[in-house]
Amino acid sequence: MGASDILLNLIFYVLAAAAVAGAFAVATSRNIVRSAFALLVVLFSVAALYAVMKADFIAAAQVLIYVGGILVLIIFAVMLTHRITDVKLSNDSTPGPAAFCACLCLLFSLVVVILFTAKWRRDSDVATASSEGFEVALRQYQADGATGLAFGGTAFEESVVLSADVVLVPDSSRSVDQVVFVVTGGKEGDKPKGVEGGKEKDAEKDKPKDASMTTSRLLPFVGRGAPYRLKFDKLDEGDYHWSVKLVGTEKDSKGVRKDAEWVFSAGRAEFGVRRGITEPIALALAGPYLFAFEVVSVLLLAALVGAAFLARKEVREE
Repeated sequence: MGASDILLNLIFYVLAAAAVAGAFAVATSRNIVRSAFALLVVLFSVAALYAVMKADFIAAAQVLIYVGGILVLIIFAVMLTHRITDVKLSNDSTPGPAAFCACLCLLFSLVVVILFTAKWRRDSDVATASSEGFEVALRQYQADGATGLAFGGTAFEESVVLSADVVLVPDSSRSVDQVVFVVTGGKEGDKPKGVEGGKEKDAEKDKPKDASMTTSRLLPFVGRGAPYRLKFDKLDEGDYHWSVKLVGTEKDSKGVRKDAEWVFSAGRAEFGVRRGITEPIALALAGPYLFAFEVVSVLLLAALVGAAFLARKEVREE
């Protein structure tokens, strides 16, 4: 683990500790003003955690909506509430048994969601392609090489790691010398560069005339079952499709060896590259998640109504 990874983990744990401590202060403080400011610490810590995970749009939304909207309304409501400065007025806690049962129900719900609803797979899906007795398993990953990138999914960095496993090789009449990765797509601009063994290799010099581009990188074939992985850097924004080609020789009907190629192109072996996550989230909120987004916006309305209710003066009839 490098120094940058250690620093990143340290920042994560500090922010997580701040969020947990703030949440504990919100739940246990008998001073409602202190509870409101402790909630401010929680929301800012969560926004910082989003920023650490490179979710800049969600971090900004967290600050603008929850800190700049809901929390400000809560604080104004607290400050305007009648007799809020009275020392006899306290934030009474929920009765212990009821709070304990509520926490157990919440914990049970979280466990059910984590274990049975959410998909926490870090490995990539597998697309299997076959040709003339060969069988190759294709996988694709984000830039770190460990987080799986779904076929048809989007990479939010300029690098993607492609992997191929030669699962099945036919008889000795065919021999393989090289494994070639072919990537097609994107937009006109700089060619992607492949990285092999930590050393960068120059991309093709000639640019295609159209907006798309094709680049290929090769690795020596060492045998069946060995994972062949290449990292493609400096990818332009756009959609890409990739395939794997095995280059070698085979015997003809007269027993003479000749050059041969076998191409493995699975229809699902594709991915997209985008800079940042703002545009994909905006498209998702304006598309399939529009109704859910509007329902969540009711939370702001509820905060506004609650603030008005708490700040109003009580009129007593004599």
